[in-house]
Formats: sequence, C-alpha cells, structure tokens
Amino acid sequence: MTRPVSAALRHLPGIALSLALTAGAAAAQASGPSGTLTVGWRWDPGTMDAQMHRQRYTQIISHAMRDKFYYLPPPGLAVGPLLAAGLTQVDATTYDLAIRQGVKFHNGDELTSEDVVYTYARLFDPATASPRARMGNMGNIAAVTALDRYTVRFTTAVPFGPPDEAVIGLNFTAQEVLHKASTSTQTMDEARTAGPIGVGPFRFVEWLPDQRVVMEAFPDYWQGAPGVERIIWRTIPEEATRVAELLAGSVDMIHPVTPDFVGQLRAAGMTLEIVPGSAMRMLMMNVREGSPFADPEVRRAMNMAVDKRAITEFIYGGLALPFDQITGAGQDGYIEGYAPFSYDPEAARAVLSKVTKPIELFVQEQWQLAAEAIAEQLRGYGMNVITVVVDSATHNQINEAGTFDLMFGGAGYGTGEFVGAYYNNHFECVRLTNNRIRTGFCDPALDAKYAAARAEPDRAARLTLLHEIVRDLTEVHMPWVPLYGEAEVWAMQPRVKGFRGSSAGQFFDLHKVTLEP
Repeated sequence: MTRPVSAALRHLPGIALSLALTAGAAAAQASGPSGTLTVGWRWDPGTMDAQMHRQRYTQIISHAMRDKFYYLPPPGLAVGPLLAAGLTQVDATTYDLAIRQGVKFHNGDELTSEDVVYTYARLFDPATASPRARMGNMGNIAAVTALDRYTVRFTTAVPFGPPDEAVIGLNFTAQEVLHKASTSTQTMDEARTAGPIGVGPFRFVEWLPDQRVVMEAFPDYWQGAPGVERIIWRTIPEEATRVAELLAGSVDMIHPVTPDFVGQLRAAGMTLEIVPGSAMRMLMMNVREGSPFADPEVRRAMNMAVDKRAITEFIYGGLALPFDQITGAGQDGYIEGYAPFSYDPEAARAVLSKVTKPIELFVQEQWQLAAEAIAEQLRGYGMNVITVVVDSATHNQINEAGTFDLMFGGAGYGTGEFVGAYYNNHFECVRLTNNRIRTGFCDPALDAKYAAARAEPDRAARLTLLHEIVRDLTEVHMPWVPLYGEAEVWAMQPRVKGFRGSSAGQFFDLHKVTLEP
C-alpha cells in the first residue's frame, strides 16, 4: 500500500531523506552481530506490557522485541508487511489474515494463529483494561478467530474498506503480537515488569526504570540476525546532557534533537538523520458553552491570529512545516495548496480584543517556547492569556476531561491515516461517551460522512469524502488552530551505519544497523 508523497514534504527546508543501507553496512551485517549500540533518549518506557500504554516511546521499546503484522518502512508513511503474509477481504466486514510461517519466538516456539487470537482476546478483555483497546477503530473489531494454524479471521462491526485500507483501520501497524504461552501465565504486574518473549530482532536482558533498557540480538530472527550484538537504551531527560554525552562518545545515538543543537552537532562531525515528522501541533479550543471559544467567530479569528511561519522559522530554524489545515503534510486526506486562513492581525484583533475572560494556555515543557510566543501574540490583541506548563500525565488528563479553554496539543498520524485513530480520538462523537472530551466538538453529520469514507472501496471517491471532512473541520467548525509539524531528528556517531529515521518518529529496522570498528 502506498500513498503519494506530499509536495510540502518534498520541499521542507533543511530536510533530506536517506534511502538505503550503504554497501559497507550491509557487508558488516552479513558477518553477524557485533558491538553495542548505546542510545541516549529522553524517555523511560514505563512498562514492558505491549497493551498497557499509549506512548510512542513505549512502543519503540516493544517493537524492538516484538513484531507487528505491518509497519511503515522508513522514511515515509507507506505500509509494508512484517508478520503478515497477506490480507484477504471475504465480505464487507470479514478479513482473513495470513501470517508468516516458520517465525520463531525468542524461546524457539513457532508463531501461530493461537498467539494472534490470544493477543486480541487479552487486548479486549475488560479485566485487562487496556488503553489500546479503544484506539482508532479497534472497538469495531467484533471477533478474532483462528481458521487454521496460520490464518486468522477478523470480523468487524462496520465496513473497513478494501484490504489496503483495512490494514490501517484494523490497527495492524500498531499492535505487536504476544507470546501466548508465557503471557497467559503472568499477572498484570508481572507482565509490566517481566522480560517479554517476542518474535522481534532483539530479546530482553534487563530494565532498570528511569536508567536503562538492555537488549541482545536474537540470532534466529526471521529477517536474519541483527547487525549489532546489543542495544542499551539510556534514559537521559535533559537534551544538553544527551548532546554532551554524544560528543564525548558515551552514547552512539541520541533522540530527539531540537534545532538548538543541530548546528553544533553538524559542526562536530556527527551524522544527522532528519526526516519530516508525522505529528500535528495545534491550539485546541474548547467549543462548549461557557468557553470564549464556543463562539465560532472567535475560533475563526484565532485561525488568523497566529504567525505560525515566524514560529517555524525563528524557533525551529526551518525544521518545521507550517500547517494550514486540520490534516498534516503527507497524511491521507491532505489537500495540496489548501490554506483557507491567512495571517491577518487586524481581522483577528477586531474580534479577539473583545475576549475579556482570563485564559490559561496549557502546554507541556517541550513546546513551552512556541506556546509563549503564541500567548504573546494573543496578548497583543488585548486577550488575557498566560501559559501554564504541566507534565505529560497532567496534560493528558486535562485534555481527556476537557477541563480547559485553550491547549497546545499534538496529534500523531504515524500511519498516515485519517479515518482511524486521528479522527476517532479528536472528532468522532463516540469518544464523548468514552470520556475523551477534549475540545467537546461533535457533529453526527460528519461522523456519517466519516463512516462512508471508511467503507468506500473506490480510492478516488473515498478521497473526495475525506477532503469534504477536512474542509468542514478546518474552516466551518474550527475546533483547532493548526500550527505546524516538526521534523524528526536523530544524531549519531559516524560509525553508526544503516539507521534510517522514520517520519513516525520510530526506530524501525534496527536489525539493519551496524557499527564500524
């Protein structure tokens, strides 16, 4: 399955896509695992349970040890198979998934349909209380049954369209497969802390929370033995410390890297991997009664009030792309050249100068600088706006509860989808009954159009419906002010070969990475 690459992505300043392993890296990989790759990054995974999180960084750790059915081969958002040998549509709501034969778990067991059925049974078990069970369209999976040792039937409550679209809608790019024999004997706490048995390129060695995760190569990995013998993931929250350790040679790779350090790292001879990101940064406005943003004219003025191009240029140094619509560049449904609102301070001031209620702009620390710049612009129109910096857990809690007027938020579209987790999490009415209030926006008519797009087998007709939804959300309902999408940046020692950055911000294809002596 492929989607066209957005022209906006192709011309993003300062961004280049790396396309292949070097011959030297491929040769080194063929000689067997060698060396230790030490990664310095800002996070701790928080759990080893692949079904008890909603964080990208936790999934990065999980995916290094467990594979999915499909993934997004770097650098872009096109979908490629992993454990899936194929997907066949039986009827409008029935799909048969064939899994690869001969794939081995880390303990030598073969992956079978029993493991797949167990994975979903545990995911949807109320006793598990998995936060992933309601991601995107997961709630519309009605049944998962084994047809034979290597074929699994998925029955859905609603049509998911042709197989290439259903791969995304069924979240086949998001859910790793569990090992039934080991996981089924564990308590929830044991699953959180125990080393998982997976079918991925690396197997678990140790996890010291807030310090490091250690993995070793799995020589019988179905795609071939990894190029490095060991990976150490070190939790280093401060970016300046990560940079210093990379320059000192204490770590081999760091992520994320902000524009503040790109020049220094490049001058020091570090290798930079820079790809367009797949996350929307936006101002989320509470549209419910009692909020200043319940008035659509205020929301319209907000969409003309922020100089987002100045933010991407002066704060991000060109390593971000201004967004003018509810979809991000490269996302399914993105409309090339569509920008219904221009930066118009005078038009914005005419409306926003009448907003007298004090407003708190909630933001996480990593986006504080951009939020402060926006708040200063809004104060220039006479609004009483202050930024309130909160940690990620508090930010998520406020977001889900809808207890805010204005929030600096983010929405990832790492699968490139629109009719899935993206629309479901932010706009679909059903989320309100699942206590995901967010902006409080809901329109049953849009939901009906969304359902029609999800089921539409014709790609062109489906895209027409998506464009209608995007235009309606962007310039009619306007629950957001689209801001920008940041580039994903990694920095590494020159001896690290074969790493390709992912637009989804993932560490995919780690088995292809090698280290020169």
